[in-house]
Amino acid sequence: MRLSCDVIQDLLPLYVDRACSEDSTGLVEEHMAECENCRQTYDAMKTEGKTEELVNSEEFRKQQTDSVKKVKKKWSRSKKIFLTLGIIIGAGLLYILIRVGFVLGIVGFLLFDSATTKVQVYKDVAKYSEYIGENCNTEYGKPRTGQFVIFPKEITPQMYVQDFQYVYYNPWDPQYVSYLTVEYKDEAAYEKELNRLQTIGMEEYTGLYSVTGEPEGYDLVAMDKDRYYGFVYAMVPETGEMKITYVGIMFCNYFLDLDIHEYMKEEYLLPGFDATSDNPYEKKMMGK
Repeated sequence: MRLSCDVIQDLLPLYVDRACSEDSTGLVEEHMAECENCRQTYDAMKTEGKTEELVNSEEFRKQQTDSVKKVKKKWSRSKKIFLTLGIIIGAGLLYILIRVGFVLGIVGFLLFDSATTKVQVYKDVAKYSEYIGENCNTEYGKPRTGQFVIFPKEITPQMYVQDFQYVYYNPWDPQYVSYLTVEYKDEAAYEKELNRLQTIGMEEYTGLYSVTGEPEGYDLVAMDKDRYYGFVYAMVPETGEMKITYVGIMFCNYFLDLDIHEYMKEEYLLPGFDATSDNPYEKKMMGK
């Protein structure tokens, strides 16, 4: 592959100092065998002190930056050439390599971790205390919002569990989707729990993540919302049954990686809820 004189002359300082890779050295030598102008430039650069002067000059740094832009533009469609360009840049700009390499390493790790992280779904209410509560197993992390406050601390004998699911996903920030529906066998226990929830209170939540109101057929009795992390709420059916449904949807960075419709029953979901990537609320908060 024949490179232009501009690219070759950008590489000559590295070639003189023997800092080029084998591939780059071969490309430079092949070009100079046919180009008298570049060969004369090379001869001049070999004189005492010339290389050091060029390497330390602002002009050289500018030439390196310009050469990177030129080579990227020319080689953007070829993975093999792109990798060669990476070697050239790394050899000529070691301090940049360290910084860029570190960043790319972190990004690569996050992408790999995200691709290999599995969604964990738990439905065994007998292990409720391991999933939710102040003493939950560290494997599941600890939600940042009010799940500990709104969800019951434990399942008591007065509670008949009708529905339960706990979903934990942590590609790089923990995310939680959980719901619990219980029917209280004892009216006194039911009233006590209602009083507890009503004491927690209702934070204003409509408008966040396009939410418009309460789930159809339910009345919200407690709401802990966070503009950044999501919602935790409790609700009772309008029919007057002694049932309470607890819901937690928690995430980070204004969006949820999980498909909420896959892991949350529609009847429990706040109408209009949209936490998909690039959702309207995220765009508003991020100024997109």
